[in-house]
Amino acid sequence: MATRLTNRAERLAAIEHILLQNVAGLRAVEIAEACGVDRRTIYRDLSLLDEGGVPIRQQDGRFYLDRERYLATVRLSLDELVALVMAAALASRRPNSHLATALHKLTKTLPHPIADYARILAKRSANGDAAASHEQRLEIIVRAWADRHKLRVWYRNRDGQRLRVGDLSTYVVKPKLNGVLYIIGLDSISGEVRGFNLERIARVERLDSTYNIPAQSDWVSQRRPDTSNVARRMKQPER
Repeated sequence: MATRLTNRAERLAAIEHILLQNVAGLRAVEIAEACGVDRRTIYRDLSLLDEGGVPIRQQDGRFYLDRERYLATVRLSLDELVALVMAAALASRRPNSHLATALHKLTKTLPHPIADYARILAKRSANGDAAASHEQRLEIIVRAWADRHKLRVWYRNRDGQRLRVGDLSTYVVKPKLNGVLYIIGLDSISGEVRGFNLERIARVERLDSTYNIPAQSDWVSQRRPDTSNVARRMKQPER
């Protein structure tokens, strides 16, 4: 039986978290059961969340978070904020408009010397036209990963002359120190976990089919993405 959340602030935070974790949405009765309260209370809470800026939408009797408009509320210590800035310093080697806007937001919570450094990193990360298509592909990959939807990936060989087309279940997106991102996941062609260099992904599409990430595996700890068999399985692009 669910623990009854009598404190409204605690319950509102719990509802927001529950909806964030359930991409398919939930009915009011399901949220009520999770919080240990009645449906009328949940309807009032959902209304309060919406009025407070949490973008909640309803469709076919289910409640969802609008992920396109949702902004997470996270409280961080100064040390945690600085740790994020240091991580951003590595990531800022490649243009990324999302990193730039995130750093700009962090500057509002940082002491002046550190905020000034974050602004420099944000300027370096500002997106250019050349990086726009790269960033669009990454957005599709990240959102599919968050929702655990498979991807169809068109992957170039090293000389860029041929394309390998297959489906990918993303387990993790892993950056290297040089700024290159690898998409690591289960490859439908080889049936093995492989790493795919984002810069060599020519095209990517989100599929309707979903997948589960094996809980017992720590894909983040995989030090070198395995792409050894990718080149050998290349095929001509579709015409």
